[in-house]
Amino acid sequence: MLKNKPAATLKGHQGPVNQVNYNSNGEYCSSAGDDKTIILWNPLDGVKLKVYNGHGQSVRDVVSSHDNCNLGSASADRCAFYWDVASGTILRRFRGHDSVVNCVKFNKSSNMLLSGGNDSTVRIMDLKSRSYEAVQILDDAKDSITSIDITDDEITVGSVDGRIRIYDIRMGKLHEDFVGESITNVCFSNDNQSVIVNSTDNTVRLIDKTSGQLLNDYTGHVHTKLQLQAVSWYDDSAILSVCEKSKVFIWDLIGGEVKQTLELPALSQTLSVHPSRYQLLTGDISGQINLWITKGEKNPEKHEGEKSMSMWALPPR
Repeated sequence: MLKNKPAATLKGHQGPVNQVNYNSNGEYCSSAGDDKTIILWNPLDGVKLKVYNGHGQSVRDVVSSHDNCNLGSASADRCAFYWDVASGTILRRFRGHDSVVNCVKFNKSSNMLLSGGNDSTVRIMDLKSRSYEAVQILDDAKDSITSIDITDDEITVGSVDGRIRIYDIRMGKLHEDFVGESITNVCFSNDNQSVIVNSTDNTVRLIDKTSGQLLNDYTGHVHTKLQLQAVSWYDDSAILSVCEKSKVFIWDLIGGEVKQTLELPALSQTLSVHPSRYQLLTGDISGQINLWITKGEKNPEKHEGEKSMSMWALPPR
């Protein structure tokens, strides 16, 4: 069980937080804001490490590479950026989308960056190439792309057209499942056997990725219009989703019953779970990020102000 109040609050964005994500080892997190910035944090110490500027409009998504040396970002300025974490340098600007870019994702090797946008396409960029053009474009969706996830062998894509699409990379095949309502978030479970689907009919679904069979659904929250996220704990013991009533719902994965609800300080659309602990981050419309920990853990120490990146051991290159 998580504590009912945030253990720490990170303040730095001047407007809504559109995305927050832990990096691969959970030591840092990055956040994307309506204020056109990306911020790198040490969430346990509540310290802002670095601010990344360069996008011309709202930043909609940010994600860390698997070696934690780079960031990928998506923006309403129709661009996806590839960043160097330590220096803050923009290594590559990808401008191929015709509209807002909603989501980005690295593959496991972090040599490819995928971006999805309101132009109904997913663009795949080769980061080892010098080209700024996509090496492949997935254009099967009939409406905006809201979410992407990827494993070694598969890409899953969520769209406002109400369908999830799973691309088998090795076999070159596409499998589609029709949900009905707009899909705002898709992600593979941590065992890679199923897909978690959040849609605007007040329902989170767990779908077998091979057969398309509905394994379970999770209800009780309100989700009718906003682009809300749903994820699972690192051990797939529970499903978590934010709610349009400023709450987080936590369901038992197998039984489907609500295990806990958290009252959020403000409306949140994004959440991220720690890769190896029962810890949770939520980012809200007030510009704050809240850290939630289990009842057995001590609250992190409070630190004021901004610290230099040199104060922290960044992952080796």
